[in-house]
Parts: sequence; C-alpha cells; structure tokens
Amino acid sequence: MLALAGLVVVLVAVAVIIVRAVGDDDDGSGTTAATTSVDLVNRPADLDQTLEATAGSLREFWATELPRIYDKPFEDLAGGIQPKTEGSPPWTCNGERLTYDDIRGNAFYCGGEGDDYIAYDAAYLMPRLNESFGALTPAVVLAHEFGHAVQHRAQVDAPSVVIELQADCFAGAWVAYAQTSAGDPVNVEETALDSSIRAIPLLRDQPGTAATNPQAHGLGFDRVNAFQTGYESGAGRCATFPDGNVVVTELPFRTPAELQTRGNLDFGAAVPFFVGHLDSYWGVTLPQIPGAPVYQRPARNPAPSPPLPDCPADPGYDPEAVTAYCVPSHVVSWATAPLARLHVVIGDMATGAALSESWARAAQAQADLSTTGAAAELQQVCFTGAWVSAIASSRSPVQLSPGDVDEVLLTVLSPLSRDEAHAVQSTSFERTDALRTGLLDGLPACLR
Repeated sequence: MLALAGLVVVLVAVAVIIVRAVGDDDDGSGTTAATTSVDLVNRPADLDQTLEATAGSLREFWATELPRIYDKPFEDLAGGIQPKTEGSPPWTCNGERLTYDDIRGNAFYCGGEGDDYIAYDAAYLMPRLNESFGALTPAVVLAHEFGHAVQHRAQVDAPSVVIELQADCFAGAWVAYAQTSAGDPVNVEETALDSSIRAIPLLRDQPGTAATNPQAHGLGFDRVNAFQTGYESGAGRCATFPDGNVVVTELPFRTPAELQTRGNLDFGAAVPFFVGHLDSYWGVTLPQIPGAPVYQRPARNPAPSPPLPDCPADPGYDPEAVTAYCVPSHVVSWATAPLARLHVVIGDMATGAALSESWARAAQAQADLSTTGAAAELQQVCFTGAWVSAIASSRSPVQLSPGDVDEVLLTVLSPLSRDEAHAVQSTSFERTDALRTGLLDGLPACLR
C-alpha cells in the first residue's frame, strides 16, 4: 500500500516550488485482453491505455522474474485490477467490508484468504498523479502494488517498512525492464522517469514515523533509494531486502519539543546556524581533498529577493537563483524571501541544502575543481550529501531530526532558479543518485 495521506496539500505546496477510471482487463476467463503499446513521456497520457499496457508489461516481467528469483511460478491476479470510484459498490478484503472512502487517495493489494486483487482510487489518485507528474507515475504505483502481489506469492516475511521498500525496489526493476526490453508494451522515456522520481518523495511516511511502526512505508529518501536500487541492480537485489540489505533512515521524534516544532529551527536562527556549520565543516574537510589549500570562508551577501548581485566574470553564476556563489569575488549571496518560503513549505533543512550547494561550489573553486557543467553540478549535490552525513555522524554536536533527509531531497529536486540560461543540467535521477552517494559513502566518493 502507498502512504498518500495529505497528498493534495503536498502536491499543491511543492508545485509552487517545483514549478478516468480503467476497467479490469481480466475478461473472467482467466486470460487477459491484448495489450496496447504506449509511450510514457513527461506529460499526462490516456490512463486507460497506460494502465492496461503497464499491467501487461508487469505480467510479462514477473512471469520470468518470479521463477528466477523465488523458484515459484507466476500466477495472474485472480481478482484482477479493480478501479474504485464513489459509484463503486462495497467490496471486501480479508472479510472486511470496504467502500470508496476506505481507498480514497490510495491504492492497495489485497491478498487475504480468497482475495487476490489490486484496487486503487480511480476518481482522484491516478488522474491527479497523471496530471501532476506524467503517465509513468500511475504506472509506478501499479508496479508497486504488483510487487506486493509478488511478495504474497513468494511468502516474503519482513517488517512493514521493508515490505514497502522492497515493493518500491521491484517497481524500479520493472521500469528498467520496460526501458530496455524490445517488444515490451511500455516504452519509458527518460524525461518521464525524471518526473516520477520527483513524485516518490511525496508518497512517504510523515516525519517521526519509526521504522518499527507496523504501518511504516519509508521516508522519501528511503523510497527513492529503494526504487533506484531496483532500477540499477534488478529484482534479484530487491529480494535481499528482508536479509537486511536495505537503507532505512526513519526515526521517531526524540522529545515533545521536537515533535511540536517538527524538528525545525526558526528561519531567523536557521540561516546563521547553517552558515556557521558549513564554514566549520569545510574548514575541516577541504584540506582532505588532494591538492586543496586551507579553507577560506566566503563573504556573505544576503539580498531581499532575486536578482542577486551581478557576477559577470562567472558563467556558472545564476543571479535568479535562491543562493549562488561568485567565483571571482569569493562571495555567497542568497535571496531571503524565496529562501524563507522554501523553509516554510519544506522545512529547515531546505534552507541548509540550498545554502550548502553554494558552499559546495566555493569548495570546488578553492580546490581547483570545475565549478560549471552537469558534472560539477552533481558534485555539488554529492558534497551536500556528505555534509548532511557529517551532521548525522555520532561525532556531530547537532543531530538530524526526523524528515530532515527528505527535506534535503525535496530541495535537491527543486529548480531553485527562474533563469532558463542557468537551468538545472542534470536529471532528477542523477541528482538523487549524487545525493545518495555523498550521504551514504561520504566526500571521497564525490571525487571519483
């Protein structure tokens, strides 16, 4: 099941920053109808065709993968795939009577006694995901639920958060299969994958959910990490998740005060705190880069709003960004108003992450590394991950709060400029991978 509570609010809020029902394709005879091929691009598509083609592709994928991984034959869903709307009659799962109100904004696999079906909200959930993120995102939701059907067939036994992350991993493995398999009914374009990656952090647990919670699904970072693991390494790697081979970063809030503030510093306190922490971090870390000099802290130049002060001799400088570093003058500038909006909508680590990318560029300049281009941009994201990892270290005098890593991820995926000339040159997939590398493997991995 996907954790989608509050999806409406989150979609609308993040949209500010990030600038029909389908029928069951089982004809009742135990066979499925012919599948129509679809191209999933970075825009909405016909949901009937999208989900029909996705279901056909998933059946083909698991007909091969389930016997290979679990030595069990794949059997199709006995109850099919069931769209639900307000006009749907009541139905049952595990003997419990359900109505549309029980599935509104959600999707689930039911594998109770006598049950074997996937149900989803066809009135709101799938159309909204299609409209907001493009056609691949509803297909990924269906792939996630198909993953639960596979777990039921393979009798996978693990805590809820591992079950959910494994289903995300299975979904990623299927996307890679659909992209590379000749003759598959689903053709996934790179731009569609990029958009879907941005949606995954929104389908997350609320910060403060413990990984041991029976209903835990995983934080956004964990879910993206699991999806990318499946995409890069295949379903066989996903099958090892119950053995402990999975990243889980969920933690509960530690104190009532932290719960009340959701772990967020006030914006007025956050900026000087992060500026000071970034200076301290790079003061220790920059000399660890081969050939780098002693760290010299950049000057600060806050402005009320964009455009930031000019830096004509630096082609990588973006005056329309929320934060920017000017190489010739060695100055970090930031626009207070949009930075404060990020802070309110996402959280305090959005402020930290936005500032971190400018400090990362300053570190590149001092270490005589490239500061422009896609590779440099990804290295800045990786450096930000390494900085966050240092905060999470047991040696750090400060600690991350629940949801902080997700706040960094959402910021990394947000275009923080209005200037088309300085548009983000890397994909969401590449940026999440760079963040993951820095966070999990540290700064040396960012230099490879």
